[in-house]
Amino acid sequence: MSDFWNTVCALALVYNRFNIPKKHMEKPEKSLLFRKSIGKIRGQIRDYRCSIYESNLGMHVVEFMDHYEIHLDRYDPMKKPVEHIIYESPDTLLKIPLIIKYLKS
Repeated sequence: MSDFWNTVCALALVYNRFNIPKKHMEKPEKSLLFRKSIGKIRGQIRDYRCSIYESNLGMHVVEFMDHYEIHLDRYDPMKKPVEHIIYESPDTLLKIPLIIKYLKS
């Protein structure tokens, strides 16, 4: 099954964003390429990420009930967390003051 997820990684480098059906597929973490992660809440079951070797790129797999949504991040959050937030999830920056306020209370 890891061959399948390796192929998905290669496709992400070419197509950048696509969906694949979940039917008869193992979860990404069983391939040992991916780790469980977090992502913007959009009704998904869970998120997975893997780093693209010798680059700042990261692959993000978002699991929904019937399919996986795959996209390539310009900045892998494990390698470049600040750049990832700025370029991939700028709305997260708006939430930081709320998080700090919550933590102080």
